[in-house]
Amino acid sequence: MVDSIPSLESPGPTDARHPAAVAAHERLDRIRDDILRLGLERHVLDLELYGYTVLGDIKPLSFFDDLRSTILRLGEEDRIAGRRIPLAGQQGKSYLVTWLLARDRIFEEAVMAEKPLSLITYLMGESCQISSNHGHVRVEGDPPQGLHADAPMVPGPIPEAPVASNIMWVLDDFTLESGGTLVVPGSHHTRTHPPSGAKKMAIPIQAKKGTVIIFNGNVWHGAGARTVSGERVGMTVYFNRMYVRPQEDLNSVISDEAIARNPPRFAHLVGRNNPYPAQNFEFFNPKGTVYFGKTQDPKG
Repeated sequence: MVDSIPSLESPGPTDARHPAAVAAHERLDRIRDDILRLGLERHVLDLELYGYTVLGDIKPLSFFDDLRSTILRLGEEDRIAGRRIPLAGQQGKSYLVTWLLARDRIFEEAVMAEKPLSLITYLMGESCQISSNHGHVRVEGDPPQGLHADAPMVPGPIPEAPVASNIMWVLDDFTLESGGTLVVPGSHHTRTHPPSGAKKMAIPIQAKKGTVIIFNGNVWHGAGARTVSGERVGMTVYFNRMYVRPQEDLNSVISDEAIARNPPRFAHLVGRNNPYPAQNFEFFNPKGTVYFGKTQDPKG
């Protein structure tokens, strides 16, 4: 029962702890309370044991249809403009659709979906930010993606607290034949990049359209090869620690109007007021120092 779980809340005005310690415990309380309120305890256990979890009951199926059609429309715009990014070499047909969050309001609603964001917050802390928001289109006949951990350019041993983690929106059924994600369960505990031959240990994630997959960034994973006709569409929302350089400079392209129409956390997620890189040397003044304590705690 919830009542049996100890509280980490500040004991009150007589608390002699440093304010930073009190704030850190309050952040843990908020993360725990959201997990309990949303009924995500089993998914937290999945993340701890396996490094990933499949989550349902996020949005109506029609929302997933709208995401899919919007990604394909934007991908066609990219093709016409000559900026489509291949996912399987220049001869392959699979491709990436980038900068989604800046291109349609539907992606704002997706990245702020409460349940997936709560689990990412559990993994990455309240101070994490969005690194990129991409559509992934896998087409029949292209080779599988290599297994990897989401710790690019980080030498082993990888930090135990992941530097990045991922949400994959499942816009078509993920199966072995469809080109769904392959994963090595529990590999996040190794704190290494996958060795040669790791794919022999991988299993396909079975996930129905209308679900999302949340990954600890340290787990070994990669897209499989599609062996049936058609295309498999997925959408990633990739998160990193706020001191890690993002894949997309969202702060430069997200409008003030988008900031105003979304919950307050949206502004932080896209990089508003991040002290890196320095513009007015926020690193040295209260505008930036407000974040320092938050990034010292793996869940902060």
